[in-house]
Parts: sequence; C-alpha cells; structure tokens
Amino acid sequence: MKRMTIIVFACLLCWSVSAQKPHSDLYNEIGVNAGPFSFAGAFGIGTIGFFSALGSAFSHQPVEMDLYGHYGIHYYYQVKPWCQVGIKTTVEGAKNTRFSDTLHTSVSSIDRYLLISVMPSVRFTYLNRPWVRLYSGVDLGLGIFGTEGKDSSSGDFLFAFNVTAFGVNVGKKFFGQFELNAGFDSFVKVGIGARF
Repeated sequence: MKRMTIIVFACLLCWSVSAQKPHSDLYNEIGVNAGPFSFAGAFGIGTIGFFSALGSAFSHQPVEMDLYGHYGIHYYYQVKPWCQVGIKTTVEGAKNTRFSDTLHTSVSSIDRYLLISVMPSVRFTYLNRPWVRLYSGVDLGLGIFGTEGKDSSSGDFLFAFNVTAFGVNVGKKFFGQFELNAGFDSFVKVGIGARF
C-alpha cells in the first residue's frame, strides 16, 4: 500500500510540474466581467436598504431598491507560469426610490449608492494548460462608497480587499472566465478577455 501511495504521489507531482510549463508567449491579459453583487456591496447597500425598509414601515412611505449590478475590468501580466500580477477596477450601484403613498404614484426622494474599488492583484495558477487555466487570487486596494440624495451627497474611502476562491479561464488568445469571490468583487462573475 505504501508503494502505491508513493507512485500516485510521484505521478501527481510530475503532472503538477508539467502543468506549470508556459504554453505560449502571451504574457498580457485584459478582460471585462459582470455579476450580481459583491459581499461588500451587499453588506453596505443591503444595510441601507434594510433600514430604509424599516423606516418606510413606520412612516408608511414604501421604498423600492433597484440593484444596477457589479461590473469590472482587469489587467494581468504573467510573471511566472504560476503567478500573474495586475490591477482590477470594479463598480456596483443601487437606487432607493421612496414613495409618498402606498400606491407608488408619487416619488418623494431618490437616493443613489455607488461602490467603486481599485485593487492591485496577484493570481496563482495551479493548472496552466493551453485551453484551460485554474487559479486563485488575492486583491488589496482602495474603495469609495458614495451616496447621492435629494439634499446631500457624500463619499467615504474604504480599505478594499478580495479573495478569489476559484477561477477558471477557457480559451487561448480569447477566453471566457468564471470566478467565485469574497470581498469587493462580485461573489459570482462571468466575463471575457484576451491575451496578447
């Protein structure tokens, strides 16, 4: 049994090393992506939405919240076959509409919320094949949470972070992308991109 375990481990090690060999000279990557919302946005905008709904229940002025979605753009440079460094920018927003009556015929106020982040990023590729890449990553940077209402507007700077738990790119020069994230990037996102 020990001999079989050693053979399986050696085969996996050889496969892992061969999976990290570079397959082309395409070192630059750009892409765009979209998703429903980030965990940071869900916490910030969701908390505001909860208290708006609670306030509307007491004041009998209903509130509707419309989410705009989460959108991003990224650039990466291939430093090693297993490591990419780059930068990503994300934006997401929502709109709260407060009505003066329960029939929703008259709007008393509209509040807009915007969450923007710019984060330097590192991705670690653990499967690097010509058509498929599997990776995880870490992003740290700066964010801004802005609000605009009938009477005032404000913006607060935040520490922005993200962890890509799982990501996959399928394609060579042009690829499709799927990721699972926690932080300021959409918790589930899909996108397209190109390598050059």
